[in-house]
Amino acid sequence: MRKQDNHREHDQYSHSLYYKKYINLLGLLFIGSLVFFPLASLILPDTKLSANENRILTQFPRFSADSVVDGRYMKKMQKYTADQLIGRNFWIYTKTSTDRIIGKNSSNGVFYGKNSTLIENFDPLPADQTEQTKTALNNFVEKHPDLNHFFMLVPNAISVTDEKLPAYAPVLDQNTYIDSFTASLNEQFTILDPRPILKQNKDQLLYYKTDHHWTTLGAWLSFQGVASAMGIKPDPDAYTVYPVSHSFSGALASKSGYLTFDADTIEVYIPKSEDDYSVVNFVEEQKKSASLFDSEQLNGKDKYAVFLSGNHPLIKIKNPVANGKNLLVIKDSYANAFIPFLTPFYSEITVIDPRYYYDSIDELIAEAQITDVLYLFNANTFFRDTTLEPVLNDD
Repeated sequence: MRKQDNHREHDQYSHSLYYKKYINLLGLLFIGSLVFFPLASLILPDTKLSANENRILTQFPRFSADSVVDGRYMKKMQKYTADQLIGRNFWIYTKTSTDRIIGKNSSNGVFYGKNSTLIENFDPLPADQTEQTKTALNNFVEKHPDLNHFFMLVPNAISVTDEKLPAYAPVLDQNTYIDSFTASLNEQFTILDPRPILKQNKDQLLYYKTDHHWTTLGAWLSFQGVASAMGIKPDPDAYTVYPVSHSFSGALASKSGYLTFDADTIEVYIPKSEDDYSVVNFVEEQKKSASLFDSEQLNGKDKYAVFLSGNHPLIKIKNPVANGKNLLVIKDSYANAFIPFLTPFYSEITVIDPRYYYDSIDELIAEAQITDVLYLFNANTFFRDTTLEPVLNDD
């Protein structure tokens, strides 16, 4: 009996010893990781660009006594160490994967929806800031009563394909915001509403699964849905569809950190008629192109920039149409996939992005002999951005 007790005590002692060694080893590994990763991140060369997140990473901050005293140096150092941490993408994916396991269905304002679809949340600014934009629009249309004004707010995936949202996702009704805003615009505006045709075709791929933009199909269907209100009659058989990339991983994948193995396909619509050609002038860059599409962008991270080579302050597009109609498009990036469908119907199209345009819009209208104005924005960006108001208030 005593031998069994001694044997039991020996086993308990051995287990206790192994347990202590195990705990000590874990502690050493934890301390080692705390020391190793920051030191290795400081020693190794800094990474300037995160291709996965599509942004410039924070570089080592410049030391100064003033920046230390007011706290700026430590804040920059915190951003630097977070951006330059070794294995950054791995840690991001680990966190989001862990969140999914415990039931969290959103990350950094992006929902992980059905069929691995990423959907950006709708998070509008306070109503008073939106009211300033509305006032600027109404004043601008009264200032230019001789022009045809077309206003188009494109709904996002969160509104059109809401059935793909995770269960009980707390979202605002985007349609209510769109209806309220457009209803209070000056009656001189012609409201273009693509929602009916998008809803009718919601079973098709209208939005990318990894990006916040609509697909070229979504833009093409919307164009057909609003064309008559613009006095345009599109030819449904005017284009040949070509896939130009099957490996597009968009901004929502980068923003959220969700690991999704589904890549999107980008398609371009090429006119069948050889007479439908345009010359694109990127004014500030002093660069011209004989195509509305920039194939070089397909080699980079932001493949959506294949449309009009991305966003620019000012673009002028000359088309082989002699009808005296000149269009000004005031837009965000959703318009980039939409504008190619407008080229057969206007002699010249002038495009400005209010986020980057700082010159006089009144002088631009006079110089380009504008006859029509199209305001085209997606609802998520429009209700979060305030750059349109100062551009329209050209005093």
